[in-house]
Amino acid sequence: MTDPGEGAPPGTQLSFERALEELDRVVGRLESGDVGLEEAVALFEEGQRYLRACRQRLGAAQKRIEELTADDLPGEAGDADPAQPPF
Repeated sequence: MTDPGEGAPPGTQLSFERALEELDRVVGRLESGDVGLEEAVALFEEGQRYLRACRQRLGAAQKRIEELTADDLPGEAGDADPAQPPF
């Protein structure tokens, strides 16, 4: 089993892309059916950590986009519907 931070420099987080690649690898191993029960449980736990890392990165990106789009540009006041998500 690998650590979701493995492959990243010490003190840094795994990138979204790398976490997604690792999650895909784990899912592939589980779907292959070539692992025993104990290994499957360990892989599932590992996959959950990669999934959590992906969700955290996506949440941070969404928050940043919302911050960047929160202010109306001059001349656009009232054009944007605040209830409507940016995507």
